[in-house]
Amino acid sequence: MGILTIKNLVFYGYHGVQDFEKELGGRFEVDIKIRYPFSRCSSDDTLHKAVDYQQVYAVVKELVTGRKFHLIETLADHIADALVKQFDVDEITVIVRKKKVPIDAVLDYVEVEVTRMGKHK
Repeated sequence: MGILTIKNLVFYGYHGVQDFEKELGGRFEVDIKIRYPFSRCSSDDTLHKAVDYQQVYAVVKELVTGRKFHLIETLADHIADALVKQFDVDEITVIVRKKKVPIDAVLDYVEVEVTRMGKHK
């Protein structure tokens, strides 16, 4: 079993509860962890049996930049669900970070994390 990690994908999206967040948009960061048996692709060293991270990127990009959600929790859920449907994996974890949040606080970011079991779990 192995874990493929795609760290800190950065997108500009229009997610948030406030109207200005949906109009002005903001920066969102996404981490993906995908657990699956590397032996199925490493034994013959071919991409077609591996999880193609270019395709993972395309799925994430479409959801972050092509849709608008009130909550980053909803965004993370949609990403996880889409990836589990598209790829033959055991487990997927999605982390979404929102750097600028409209609250009266000093902080680096707000982050949510969701995990989905794949087809074999």
